[in-house]
Amino acid sequence: MEIASIMVAPGLLQRLRAGQLTGALEQISAYLLAEPAEAMRLTISELAERTGTSAGTVTRFCHQVGLPGFAGLKVALAEEVGRAAPSRWTTDIGRSIQPGDDLDQVLKVIVAASTQAVFETADQLDLAEIDRVAHALTDARNIYLFGVGTSAISADELRIRLQRIGFSCWLCTDVHSALISIALAGERDLVFGISQSGQVTETIDVLQAAASRSVRTVAVTNDHASTLAAAADLVLTTARTGTAQADAPADRHSQLLVLDVLYARIAQLTHVRTVAALKTTAAMIDPRRTPKPGRRRAPAQPKEPS
Repeated sequence: MEIASIMVAPGLLQRLRAGQLTGALEQISAYLLAEPAEAMRLTISELAERTGTSAGTVTRFCHQVGLPGFAGLKVALAEEVGRAAPSRWTTDIGRSIQPGDDLDQVLKVIVAASTQAVFETADQLDLAEIDRVAHALTDARNIYLFGVGTSAISADELRIRLQRIGFSCWLCTDVHSALISIALAGERDLVFGISQSGQVTETIDVLQAAASRSVRTVAVTNDHASTLAAAADLVLTTARTGTAQADAPADRHSQLLVLDVLYARIAQLTHVRTVAALKTTAAMIDPRRTPKPGRRRAPAQPKEPS
C-alpha cells in the first residue's frame, strides 16, 4: 500500500525546488536535489549523516513532503532518476546515429563530429600555454603520462613520440603504478594527465598526489574549470563534445590535435637533439620494413679489400 501510494505521486524533485522547507529539512532537500541518484542508494542513517541531520529528522522530512516514510522516499527518488536517465543507446551510441541509418549516414555523422571538434579545438587553443608546456617537458628529467580509457590511448601516443626523440617518459596504466612513480619523483619530474571531462577521479587523484610532492603537473581537458584543471600547474583545453560514446572519436581527434601541436613545438625547441634521435632510431627501424611491391632492396656493396 505504501509503495503504491508513492508511485502515483509525481514530481517530488519539482516540489522540493519550490523551496518551502527551512532549517534541517532544507538541508535534506538540498542534498536530494543535488544527488538524487546517490541518495536513493543510501540507508536512512547514511542520508542523515550526509546531510548533518538525524534519522528522526529524515523521517519528519518524508512526512513533510507528503511521503509515508523513508521507503517511500527511495521509491520516489528512483522514479525521478528513471525519468531523467537517457536510454543506453543515447548514452553509448548517441542521438545523431539511429539504428536504421545506413553506413553512409553513420560515416557523415562521425566525420562531421570529428571535423568540428578539431576546428573548435584549434580556435580556442592557447598557443602561449602550449609553449609553456613544451618548455616544461623539455626541462623535465622524467615524464609520467596518465589517462583512463580512450584518454590513455592519447597519452600513449605522446609517450611513443617523446621516447622516439630521446625523452625519458613512461605511461602509467593504473593508479597504483602512477602513485608509485610519483612517490619516487622529484621536483625536476613532470606528471601529465589527460581526461576529456576533467572529472575522472583516477586522473584527478594522480595529479593531486603529484602536486602534494611539488611535482609539476599538466592537464589536457575540455573544461578549464574542472577539478582536474584545478589540480594542474598548466592546462591545455580541447573542444567540448557530447557525452555519448559516439563522441569518443571526436574527443580523441581533439586531444591528438593538441598533442600534435605540442610535439611539433617540442621538436622545434630541441631541433638538434631531435634530428639526431630520429636518425638513430630510423637506422634501427628501417631494416624492419619490407620493400614496397615492385621495388627491390639495393644489394649490399662489396667491401674493399684491406
